[in-house]
Amino acid sequence: MYLVFKRVIIMFIVSGWFATAKSQNGYIGETWSNHQFKEVLNHHKPTLQFSDFPGKVFILDFWAHYCLPCTEAFPHLDSLQAQFKDRLQIIMVNPEGKDSTIRFFKRKNKIYVPKNIPMVTGEKELVEKLKMLSYLWLDSSRILRYSGESYHTTAANIQKFLSDIPLTFKQTRIVDDLNINVPLIAEGEGRWLDSVNFYSYLFHHEFNMVELPRSIPGKNGPVNRFYFPNASILRLYRAAFNNGSLESYTSMPMDIRVKDSSLFFPPTGEKFDENWRINHQYTYDVKVPMSRAGDIYTIMQRDLERYFGLKAEVKILKTDCWVLEPLDRRLFISTSGKAYSSTGKPRSDSTNRFIHWPSDRLWLTLKQYFLLFSTLPLVDRLSYTGPMNFEIHQNVLRSGNMELLKEALKKNGISIRKTKAKMPVLVITD
Repeated sequence: MYLVFKRVIIMFIVSGWFATAKSQNGYIGETWSNHQFKEVLNHHKPTLQFSDFPGKVFILDFWAHYCLPCTEAFPHLDSLQAQFKDRLQIIMVNPEGKDSTIRFFKRKNKIYVPKNIPMVTGEKELVEKLKMLSYLWLDSSRILRYSGESYHTTAANIQKFLSDIPLTFKQTRIVDDLNINVPLIAEGEGRWLDSVNFYSYLFHHEFNMVELPRSIPGKNGPVNRFYFPNASILRLYRAAFNNGSLESYTSMPMDIRVKDSSLFFPPTGEKFDENWRINHQYTYDVKVPMSRAGDIYTIMQRDLERYFGLKAEVKILKTDCWVLEPLDRRLFISTSGKAYSSTGKPRSDSTNRFIHWPSDRLWLTLKQYFLLFSTLPLVDRLSYTGPMNFEIHQNVLRSGNMELLKEALKKNGISIRKTKAKMPVLVITD
């Protein structure tokens, strides 16, 4: 009676085993020496060595009593043994003892019992050392050449191996120096990074991360990674629910309905905390397969909900806002010139001038300026998409005074007024 431990099948072409079974590591290129196994079933003698089968190729199959796929493979392995009996010897190895294995087959009497395959039992240390290796292939010099899985153990592959034709399946290998106390993505100084296809993490840190050039999925074509550093929770939510839009990070209307608003806004008055910003700073990073590039923001939304435990959704609500409307189009419409013919940076007279700027780029700049005057959303109702001219003095921007802003906009043929309008609002609740 013999037992087979079907999780690891090791294929060997050898005339001998290893000096001490427990000394083997399962590394490709490792030489295995002869060793005597003492708890053996289904063999013509109570012990077993590779030298019992001179000149043969060996397949060592590791299995366990609890492994259903292992026992299901017994008929296939037995047929391979019969087919290649003159040049191949399969040996099954399991960690459970000899008596336990005999009882197992009696109890599970419907399991096929191999007729031609010896079974080595009680090899707990060897099985533990080789861990999840399935099939090891050794050449006639007892050098480990291949490590595979059960589905690699086919008649065609055995014939190739016997004919010295290289096998093409990917190798199974053991990593025995894994540091399980750190995230796998960071283990071994990042040695697995090239193998990581999908990850997302939220990193809370009290220092500034390097600002990498940002690729915005959906804005820069199909991008499968989104890296968003040094962000407040507010900015994280805005980015996640506005598909990473550059303008969304600061200006998306939000309705925060949570008990503890200190997650989103710094305390004021006597509760003012000068370290609030650095204590609420995060970096979010997500990478997905290119085929899932369109799911990045959905993944980010779910990650934020899991981490902060808050519900967030975009609703169409009527809310306070400021609206830009045309007063005199002749003052802001540019009819000639080269795009971006000015940088928007202040000249010697401290005036920021934008000459022949694309309207969408100028709009983003105006929204950034507007944050100096109000936290309410700014709505564009100029109904113009062509190139524009615009100028504003630095003193107006520094003042934060809405009346001064109104006068500056008027000089550019633009009016601004406060009203209510229906628009998408990000609502966050406990």
